[in-house]
Amino acid sequence: MKAEAQKLYSQQREVINKPSRNQFPQVQKGKSIRLHRLVLALLYLSLFVVAGIYWFSQHQIVSAKQTELHNLQEEQKKLAVTEKALDRQIKLLNNPDYIANYARDEYMFSKKGETIIIVPKSKEELEQNNK
Repeated sequence: MKAEAQKLYSQQREVINKPSRNQFPQVQKGKSIRLHRLVLALLYLSLFVVAGIYWFSQHQIVSAKQTELHNLQEEQKKLAVTEKALDRQIKLLNNPDYIANYARDEYMFSKKGETIIIVPKSKEELEQNNK
């Protein structure tokens, strides 16, 4: 009897210390849920990082393009002013009277019977001509 009681006692002790079949899947299930949550969190984190990197690179590209656009607009304004000046000069150069006056002033041309006398414009020109 004593042996049977000890055997029964040891069996009961094993049952108490040993996890039941119902408890073991719950532990597995809890670990599985934690693993899924961890994978999902890492996936969201990596997606967020990739999106941030993409946004930053696109922001830099847009900023560079805006700077380039501003520079090109400034250049366009300068070229428009130059174009207007050149158009005005073309109109003047199509006028024969303007061409005659321009040739007289710049290249010392004269009409028949005219004598050219050079008058210095300032004292500095006089000093430069005397040297």
